[in-house]
Amino acid sequence: MNKRLIYSAIILLVLLLGYYFLRLRAPEERTRRIFDLNADKVDKIEVWNAAERVEITLKDGKWIIPKPFVWDADSTQVERFFTEVLAAEYPITPMSRVADARKSYRLDDENTLHVRVSAGARSAHVLFSNLGNAWDYFCFENGSEVFQVKRKVVQHFGPDFAIWRNPLILRYFEEDLRSVRSRHTNGEFTLTRDGAQWTFTSPEESFVVPFDNFALVKIISILQNMRTYIFADGRLPHLREAFEKPDCEVWITDVQGNTKKLSFAKVDKERFMLMVDDDPTLLYQVVYDSVFRFIRPADIFRRIMA
Repeated sequence: MNKRLIYSAIILLVLLLGYYFLRLRAPEERTRRIFDLNADKVDKIEVWNAAERVEITLKDGKWIIPKPFVWDADSTQVERFFTEVLAAEYPITPMSRVADARKSYRLDDENTLHVRVSAGARSAHVLFSNLGNAWDYFCFENGSEVFQVKRKVVQHFGPDFAIWRNPLILRYFEEDLRSVRSRHTNGEFTLTRDGAQWTFTSPEESFVVPFDNFALVKIISILQNMRTYIFADGRLPHLREAFEKPDCEVWITDVQGNTKKLSFAKVDKERFMLMVDDDPTLLYQVVYDSVFRFIRPADIFRRIMA
């Protein structure tokens, strides 16, 4: 081998070894948790900006959104908040210490995301922003120094009820059901379960539904996972009027004899809303397919495929 190549290889090897040696000896930057709170004692999370505000509280071991309507919080979102935000650490060297740092990093405008976490009597209030970069900037409530954290808090944990609310409206598994009764503008019927067998009954006829009937499968399927991300106050005049004559009413009775009533109404040219147990304070927007499953004619339930 050419001596020049050998010398070059040796020099390169020495340089690489020196580089790795210096990297190993270089001091690592200290980090610190943003929220200096005991996660096991956290009982309230508040997020807001100039336009919206969401509060999530722990009540009887369960996370809820207490207002404007009491609603279960999305446990997956809350767990993600604990992992990605509450446990997040940041390098203690600030990005900026200048007097107008908060303004420069947009930590004092209408888009600033405020996050306050409470653990009993203790709480921490932190402001977050994003300038279009991969990671967020933040500062403490009364602080002037701006730091960076390798998280997307603004993007994933904003004050949008849809991302914090549990979207589930109701859930019944087939073994939980005793009967499903439907009354709609074109008629009415009742589906009654006895073990694995379902019977269709209407004022005109009664018959056993085939085991693989698709119309029955669709009803059972929607009852196992009826959900929405869009809510409305049913006390608004135009919504209240729509439910005076709903398009379809469904009574679900479980094996314990408890009955839940679902009322579906078309509130405009495109939207259907659902009211549960005649409670107008909270309506749920649903797609037409959810309504369609409960208004099908008798002959559809005779078929194996429908």
